[in-house]
Amino acid sequence: MIEVGTLILMGVFAALAIHSSLIRLSVIYLAVFSLLAAFLYVLFAAPELAIAEAVIGSGLVTLLYLAALKRGHVYTIGVVTQDDRVPDSYVDRIERSSAIRVIRDFFIRREFETQIVFITVPTEQALVDPAYDLVLAEVGDDLVVYTDEESYVMVELELVFQLHDSMSQIKFIRYSPEAVL
Repeated sequence: MIEVGTLILMGVFAALAIHSSLIRLSVIYLAVFSLLAAFLYVLFAAPELAIAEAVIGSGLVTLLYLAALKRGHVYTIGVVTQDDRVPDSYVDRIERSSAIRVIRDFFIRREFETQIVFITVPTEQALVDPAYDLVLAEVGDDLVVYTDEESYVMVELELVFQLHDSMSQIKFIRYSPEAVL
């Protein structure tokens, strides 16, 4: 009975690994899948295979995948707020906005991860901070997206917004970090 449960769990984690939108999560799901396989080998009285699967499949291969993925880029999006303290309602509103959804989907399709950071510094200071790949700020009812003028990825992102005809409340402003200083 426990073997059937383990096989079902292996199927679930295999499906999660295949359908995950984030590569790092897929790697973690594969590691769990491999640990479940090692457990299955123990149940079938094959301890040598279980040890090999646990060490190589779950440990070494997972570390190699994560090391390779570390070379990939995580786009950090700085959302400039006007208050010294960021209220939860503001975070929820921004996180659920259609613009953020389009931006996340854009980067997921290109196998980049997005990280949204809410910052309480002036926009000019955020623009020169190399920690942020993209800076968002609300100006009136519009959301302004500040992009580096050298970034071809941001040109693609602007085209995505134009194709979705959602440019009415979003403005793209290209800047040069050197010029902001």
